[in-house]
Amino acid sequence: MDTGAIMAGLPLSVPGIHATTPSVVGEVRDRESRRILEDSLAYGRLEVLEPGPEALEEALRAARRAGVHGRLSRTDLEVLALAIELGAPVATDDYALQLACEEAGVGFVRVRYRGIRRGRGSRASAGTP
Repeated sequence: MDTGAIMAGLPLSVPGIHATTPSVVGEVRDRESRRILEDSLAYGRLEVLEPGPEALEEALRAARRAGVHGRLSRTDLEVLALAIELGAPVATDDYALQLACEEAGVGFVRVRYRGIRRGRGSRASAGTP
């Protein structure tokens, strides 16, 4: 899960055990989002895992192939790398991250807004939030 997914409360509202990275945890700062994060950890609904260097390299290659490398933060790349390692989809509304997920062969789940969609004459186009 990326930062937006945690702030939206997904770890507590979507069944299962979810994963995120330490850098995402560091981005969750406001009081309500911090409570969601802490509750998710306390109830065992969220695990914090560090992706390995090989997965980070693959995430970087996928971002470059998708043409979004300059639009992804280090945190975004780490989330993608973790998804690659776990073979799990990424929960995100970030269109650049969705494009990188698609390029990496990793699924994504939108959080609040419509995700990327195939466009005429291009590989993908961003949906309207």
